[in-house]
Amino acid sequence: MRSNSQLTKENWQDLQTIWDYMLIESPLPKHADAIVCGGSGMMTDMAGRATELYHQGIAPLIIVSGYANSHTDNVTSEAELMAKTATELGVPKNAIILDQNASNTGENIINSAKILNERKTPPQNVILVHKPFMTRRFLATALAQWPNPQPKFYITSAKTTLRNYYNLFKKINDDSNLMIDLILKDYAHLKEYPELGWSTPQPLSPTAESAYSRLIATGL
Repeated sequence: MRSNSQLTKENWQDLQTIWDYMLIESPLPKHADAIVCGGSGMMTDMAGRATELYHQGIAPLIIVSGYANSHTDNVTSEAELMAKTATELGVPKNAIILDQNASNTGENIINSAKILNERKTPPQNVILVHKPFMTRRFLATALAQWPNPQPKFYITSAKTTLRNYYNLFKKINDDSNLMIDLILKDYAHLKEYPELGWSTPQPLSPTAESAYSRLIATGL
């Protein structure tokens, strides 16, 4: 796989096309019952976005979901890493629930649903937060795997650009290829997972499909 310096203008254009397709943002409600953050290794921008919403008074509770993360010193899970970020940004510990058992996106959703459904009042509105290019798949997973009756879902992510997030991802993970690999895998999952019942079918974009095919053909 090529490094950042080896990516051509055409490569970046194709990555932007896929990024634009996979990134979705909901108009957010004035109030939600909870915010659910899916884990992603060393990345904590999900917790940062959830913290913004918490401080705006939109939701009183944040669930951080993700299990073992062996790349983090003194932190045993993605959930702990996100919780640490949120508390450092001023969210009280009693407003954060950790799910350290979820090992994939489906379990992020299923475990969070179980946590919320066991409370006195089942949630009516839930805000989902993930990486920008994971937002479409996170919402599609919730719609397929959250038990009925489902709350109304809203999806959001940190405000950024493809290149800025690429540079952040590279800095945090010390890997110039990882984010591109994940974008392409997540795009493929969007097409494959509905047949397995793991996510809802998505309206596929011919321009995104063409961009994906070109990137795969170049060895990315």
